[in-house]
Amino acid sequence: MPVKAILFDLDGVIVDTLHFHFLAWQEMFNRWGGEVRELTVLIHEGRSSREILPILIKEAGIEIPEEQRHDFIETKRAYYRSIVDVQFYPGAKAVLKKLNKEGYRLALVTACAKKNMNHALSENELKLFDVIITGDDIPRAKPNPDPYDITRKKLGLERDECLVVENAPLGIESGKNAGLKVAAIATTLPREYLKGADYYLETLEDIVSILSKNIS
Repeated sequence: MPVKAILFDLDGVIVDTLHFHFLAWQEMFNRWGGEVRELTVLIHEGRSSREILPILIKEAGIEIPEEQRHDFIETKRAYYRSIVDVQFYPGAKAVLKKLNKEGYRLALVTACAKKNMNHALSENELKLFDVIITGDDIPRAKPNPDPYDITRKKLGLERDECLVVENAPLGIESGKNAGLKVAAIATTLPREYLKGADYYLETLEDIVSILSKNIS
C-alpha cells in the first residue's frame, strides 16, 4: 500500500531542542553533585523521564531517594522550559506544510511531556497534525511499540500506510516494533547509531523524494 501518513518525532526531528534537554539534566545533577554526559541523554532519547532518570543516576554516581524523583523530574522540566530556545530545523515547517497540502496525514509522536510540547509548538503549528501523542498519553515509552501503535490506530490506517521519521535508536526500535517503516535522520547522532531504519535522510526535505517514489 502507498504511504498515507507520516509519523514524526518532535525533539531532534522537527525542532532542535535536545541540547537544552541535556543542559536541564546537567543542571539538576550538578545541584546534587553529579555529572552526566550528553551522549547518554541522546542515546536514551525516547524513554520517559522516569525511565531515563535511574540510568543518569547510575552514570552520575549519586543517589536520589525514590520519594524525591518526581519533584526532580518536574523541576528539570520547568528548568528546560525556562532555558530552551526553540528553533525549527531548516525546511521543517515547509516540509510539514507541503505534506499537509499534498493530502498526507501527519502525526506527532513525542516522548516529551505535553507542557514541553505546547511550549515548543504554537497552536497553528499543532493544527498541522491529525494525531498528537505525548509521553503523557502512553502506558509504555519508546522502544516499546505503544507510541506508534497507538498513533497508527488513532489514524485508522494499516501498518504499510505509515512511515515513521526518527532521529534516535529507541525511536527507530519503537517504530519497527510497531511494524512500521522508519526513516532515520542523523540530526543528533551519527548514522552508526541509527541501525535498523529502512531509509536514511540527510535533511528532512529528503522525505519528499522518498514519498515521491510511492514507497509501499
